[in-house]
Amino acid sequence: MSALNRFEEFMEGLVEDSVARLFRSPVQPAEIAKRLERAMESNQRISVRRVIVPSIYRVFLNPGDFAVFSPKLRSEVEREMATYLSELADERKFTLLAQPQVTMAEDASVPRRTIQVITEEAEATSSTQVMSATRHAQAGARTQRATLLLTGNNGVHPIPLETTLLTIGRGLNNDIILEDTRVSRHHAQLRYRARRFWITDLNSSNGTYINGERVNEADLRNGDIVSLGGLELSFQEG
Repeated sequence: MSALNRFEEFMEGLVEDSVARLFRSPVQPAEIAKRLERAMESNQRISVRRVIVPSIYRVFLNPGDFAVFSPKLRSEVEREMATYLSELADERKFTLLAQPQVTMAEDASVPRRTIQVITEEAEATSSTQVMSATRHAQAGARTQRATLLLTGNNGVHPIPLETTLLTIGRGLNNDIILEDTRVSRHHAQLRYRARRFWITDLNSSNGTYINGERVNEADLRNGDIVSLGGLELSFQEG
């Protein structure tokens, strides 16, 4: 049984009074579940060996919508949604760094019939940085595809560069996570401008090199070898 089917089965099994209250709500738990799924999908972190997704999900509703959820019902829904996210991550081969947590709260700034979700990593790093990078990507459209290729023990790992601003490092709040001790927690930044990708070193411990030459900032050309403290990646366009 899929994660979504199991969640729907849970909803069908709620006690009668709870079901009656939910039918009066303009925001249904199934809608919240779908919004949580989108939040998980849009806040992925690419690592060499895995795809990491947030573990903490905070759901905010308008007070008028939130009032329908009694404390007992809210607790049941939060618990079941956490289970849903855990099973969804398993289905999609995502990595959770901790058991998912879902909390629901009211916020007067949220319009009626609207669901706002804020995610956090297990290290308590807010996903606001992810949302900022997404806005950059929308504002600076590009037409040429670019990829970083990392050669490891298990073959070549392609890392697509899908936004116009990405950070690279060992820390979990980077857009591209490289789990290698030679790489600093926040090692380098990639930015697309003037129809090219540029790489900027972020005061890393072991430096950033292009084709063997240490750089603070440089534009990347097809076939360039990027070394992050000794970990080499090949930049490919087209």
